[in-house]
Amino acid sequence: MRNMTKAVFLGTALALAMSAVSVQADVVSDRAAAILIWPDVKYASGNLPAMNPVTPVDTILQVTNTSSEPILLHCFYENANSHCSNNNQVCVEASDCCDTSTGCGTCDAGWLETDFRIRLTPRQPLGWNASSGLSDFPLDGSNGETGIGGASNAGSRIPPVSEDPYTGALKCISINDDGTPTDRNAVKGEATAIYSNGDVSKHNAVGILALEGAVNEDNELVLGGGEAEYNGCSNFLIVNHMFDLGVHPILEDEGITTLSNIVLVPCTQDLLRQVPGSAVVQFLVYNEFEQRFSTSRTADCKADWQISEIDTVDPKRSIFSAGVSGTLVGQSRLNPIGSGLVGIANESILNGESVNTRSSFNIHLQGDRAEADIITLP
Repeated sequence: MRNMTKAVFLGTALALAMSAVSVQADVVSDRAAAILIWPDVKYASGNLPAMNPVTPVDTILQVTNTSSEPILLHCFYENANSHCSNNNQVCVEASDCCDTSTGCGTCDAGWLETDFRIRLTPRQPLGWNASSGLSDFPLDGSNGETGIGGASNAGSRIPPVSEDPYTGALKCISINDDGTPTDRNAVKGEATAIYSNGDVSKHNAVGILALEGAVNEDNELVLGGGEAEYNGCSNFLIVNHMFDLGVHPILEDEGITTLSNIVLVPCTQDLLRQVPGSAVVQFLVYNEFEQRFSTSRTADCKADWQISEIDTVDPKRSIFSAGVSGTLVGQSRLNPIGSGLVGIANESILNGESVNTRSSFNIHLQGDRAEADIITLP
């Protein structure tokens, strides 16, 4: 009986995956692009154990110039932390904002960008920790330390993320030396989250390709639509996942369950005026019998949702729980209204309440939005 369950699970997962990748989207995670977005940048030293994530974690960020010419990137850390109204401490929920000196406050959402520039030499890969940034570059131009053709990292700086704990995103845009955007699709990236218990999860940065000859010199980057400078964000995001709280069908221990998170970042953002994007996300959720459920939720700044808490405060009653969906695996189709969205998914395997392992993966993309998304640069 157990072997049959394994076979059904693997066959269903394969069928869902095959159906999801049949359509090519213009937003990519496996090709060099002109705009890179890392949706999930996180850091926590563990000094604030009440905050989320509880387990100490750091993110290694990597970017590579795939071209034979130097390239300059204008990058933006996007801090999506919430803060307490009474003491400005980082918070996750209102209960984090009660202390003996200031009483109780509210946990207010926030969003703030910090920008910096990176100059990459031809074919150069570069990596750094979110917690510490990078001050000593391997090819800084001093003492003859240069790359191909005498190119160097001169003028680059990468600061650490601004808070502990930190949750946010990173965006990098290819620019010319005068700061204007360029249509060079030459960079790719990865992010690796490293947890204190030894867990490692990795995903690719999301890339948006520039249209050759269409990128002008203003500070508004047009993604899709009738006057596109870059490929548009996707019409649908498709996530193949296990439903939460179901017993894992492959691992032998009957107490093993899974939890999945979807991380989403709006495509439209005003980095000049510090205004994040927002989208209403419509979910169509299918179980293994192709029965359909639906819900919706607003994604502001950055969304990091445990799937069984998207539609309810009680995960056991969620359409994303195995008990309600009636099967162990399924597929969710996300249709953003307002801004387009990019994102990744995270999956945790639990033994009771303890997380055993974590993994991250890029989600499938389908189609183009008819409406343009706009990134406004400082």
